[in-house]
Amino acid sequence: MKRALITFCLILCIMSCEEKSQTISHDASITTKIKKDSSKMEIADLPILIDSTDYLIHPIGYITEYNKSRFSSYSKGSGRTSYSVSHHNNFSISGEFSAIKFQHLNSEKLTTLTDEIMEITSIRFLENIRAKTGLQFLVYTIRDADTNKDSKLNFNDVETLYISTIEGKNLKKLTPELAQIVDWNVIPQLNRLYFKSISDTNKNGEFDKKDKVNYQYVNLEDDALKVISYHPL
Repeated sequence: MKRALITFCLILCIMSCEEKSQTISHDASITTKIKKDSSKMEIADLPILIDSTDYLIHPIGYITEYNKSRFSSYSKGSGRTSYSVSHHNNFSISGEFSAIKFQHLNSEKLTTLTDEIMEITSIRFLENIRAKTGLQFLVYTIRDADTNKDSKLNFNDVETLYISTIEGKNLKKLTPELAQIVDWNVIPQLNRLYFKSISDTNKNGEFDKKDKVNYQYVNLEDDALKVISYHPL
């Protein structure tokens, strides 16, 4: 019983250490420049074709080597090394991607979503909008800046919301600068993408109940995808 209790406490400790904690530095005197980690090796997953589209999506990330621990995750047949970077289900793709590339079914040419250094953590195809209007959009959660100024881009940095067309063109950031995306939802009847984010308005370096919550939406039939604020409170 005592051994089981100790094991349970260890698991809780590990989980708490891995908990996400987005932070922001407002010190203008600190400047950092993010570079790709040359110690990591990139690898691409096999292409993904989303139903009702004509484009293959190639997720690109890093080979992961797990520490030798009884609590580590292991890939089948590959010991402590994972050669898979994505998980996908229906119209969603998740992982930690250094790049996304697109390929039309009738072409061998691959195009990159962006040349900027970013970490893409999720992609979702708006199937309900396609079924209603024929418009084809992808919505992303992306870490696009070293917001805590530690010269790294990782889970401690703010996640933002982006949108692009199905072929990866016209990538646009929707959330305000330095705002953490909280949630988003599509209302097909209005052809609107609603989203909620939080800004560190009291500038204490973290997100708390004293900070401003931003309520916004875009009309997906608007070519400019203009972000509009609304005030439900």
